[in-house]
Amino acid sequence: MVKIVVKIFGPKYFGFDQYDVITLQLDIGGTATVGNVIDELERRYPGLRQKLLKGEEIIPMHDIWVNGRSITFLQGLKTPLREGDVLQIIPPFGG
Repeated sequence: MVKIVVKIFGPKYFGFDQYDVITLQLDIGGTATVGNVIDELERRYPGLRQKLLKGEEIIPMHDIWVNGRSITFLQGLKTPLREGDVLQIIPPFGG
């Protein structure tokens, strides 16, 4: 099991009933990748995946970071995760 932290920014956008950042601690069994985490989050919060991904690609203007780096510049959904990693889910922001 790999323990990671997931932070969901702008949770209201993703259908949660709160505005503050949601912080979760997850235990991921087997091979821990960003894709596995998204699958686990979808099991817990149905509909989250379709608001974040189109197929296996991040919807433009959304982002997923691992330890402060966009997975776009890593290995995408196949980015491996290690014990203590922080995965951040970021919706589009306007200003």
